[in-house]
Amino acid sequence: MQDGVRRESESRVECGALSRYELDAWRDRFGIVAGVTGREADFRITASRPDESAQDGAAGLGRLTAALDGFDSVAASRQRHGAEIVVHEKSSALWLGDGFDGHVTRRPGLLLAVTVADCIPVYLAHPSTGTVALLHAGWRGTAAGIVEQGIRAVCNATVGGPSEIIMHCGIGICGACYEVGHEVRQAVGGERRVSGNRLDLRRALADRARAVGVTEVTVSSWCSAHDHDRFHSHRLSGGRDGRMAAYLGQPVG
Repeated sequence: MQDGVRRESESRVECGALSRYELDAWRDRFGIVAGVTGREADFRITASRPDESAQDGAAGLGRLTAALDGFDSVAASRQRHGAEIVVHEKSSALWLGDGFDGHVTRRPGLLLAVTVADCIPVYLAHPSTGTVALLHAGWRGTAAGIVEQGIRAVCNATVGGPSEIIMHCGIGICGACYEVGHEVRQAVGGERRVSGNRLDLRRALADRARAVGVTEVTVSSWCSAHDHDRFHSHRLSGGRDGRMAAYLGQPVG
């Protein structure tokens, strides 16, 4: 990718029946855990279908935290494809909200989680303070300014500037696989470099972040549709697939 945006792909982590893909560089450089589950499990963290319940979501979150070391609590929310963000200053063992597409915390031991199956998980970190933010970004959320809101929330929490933030656009559908109408491209904006009716959502998110001052941005080379044997894809499956859980946090210890 051009204009200073690098590719940084997640590495597969084997953990029994639950496969995960994590950013080695963030763990090695900053002690931050940033990853996503594979398609072996269906992580519908909050109820997204009529036959699901909060108990199902809680069980999924429990499975995720049990597979990771250094986390004593987890926060997730029923997502609305918008730009609402919640800041977690304190937490219980399990926090399930409603209507938030982004989470921010500077509390070690709190795991942030969102569900994805083509939408892009956006990971933000302010390494010097340990503040992290995890965003769920589909085209509607991108158009609504979810990444700008997330960057602003991290800056408010750290009293720092955007140039101190690092960002990664994680595993989701790639531009070659994401066909949209003109109105979607127009709403998202910044898609002047490609022709036809394809939308590179990760590129759009990276462009938006760089426009407000974030200088270190990476994007995953995995695609939820191209790599469907590894990941869930809502679009490729015609809505039949499950969900991956994207997660981010600074472990205790």
